[in-house]
Amino acid sequence: NLSNNRQEMMCFSSMECSDFVFEYQQGDTVCCKDNTVCSDIVEIEGGGTFCLSRGLRGKISAGFGSILTLELLDLSSNNFAGNIPPEIGRLSRLKVLNLADNFLTGSIPPALGELADAIVLLKGNDQIKGKDGSKIAPLSLCNNVPGFDFGNDPTWCPPERNALKKIHEEARGQEWTNATGWVDEFNDHCSWHGVDCNEENNVIRLTLENGGLSGRISNAIANLTSMETLNLRDNDLKGSIPDGIGKLFNLSS
Repeated sequence: NLSNNRQEMMCFSSMECSDFVFEYQQGDTVCCKDNTVCSDIVEIEGGGTFCLSRGLRGKISAGFGSILTLELLDLSSNNFAGNIPPEIGRLSRLKVLNLADNFLTGSIPPALGELADAIVLLKGNDQIKGKDGSKIAPLSLCNNVPGFDFGNDPTWCPPERNALKKIHEEARGQEWTNATGWVDEFNDHCSWHGVDCNEENNVIRLTLENGGLSGRISNAIANLTSMETLNLRDNDLKGSIPDGIGKLFNLSS
């Protein structure tokens, strides 16, 4: 556990904290009496002031991915920057991955979707983005890891994207004649073949006619609550029609 690691640094009362935000983010903290940037200001004899600041910085080592017995990796509340190493996804015994409150950048690696039994905490890294600068997390991480702290955030993990993934799996999507865009880790689900959305990015049409679908219709289709049109004709789907389709009150065809 290397969370909230702190080191003492001298503060200079003649300098304004607001002028040193960048230095604070890089770990070279300058703090002052009004405590506008630093926390934990401590007065000492003789009028000097120390602040206990974020201690660990640099990049997170990919070498953590080689410690296969690791069950907890807590690097939160430090000053780490750079990308999250995808090698961390190899840690099959991991129960907690806490990288919250650092200065990490880049996109979240899809390999973290392998940590199905772990709590994965990434909040407080404001520069993390999805592919091409969008704020969207990898599909596998949203779908496979219930303990992902962005999992209930509809921006990072659109719930209808998870529902469409289940539809794809249960209708044997690997055999479809056209599955362009489907289950890509970072693609907006509204760009997937046969999917049309409204301005709120809610699915309103699912058109997969004569698309080589087999297997069954997933119960997850009931989560597409704004859907108006469903066209699955001329496929080889078997089994009963999910009861949830009857609850799609906007469905007209």
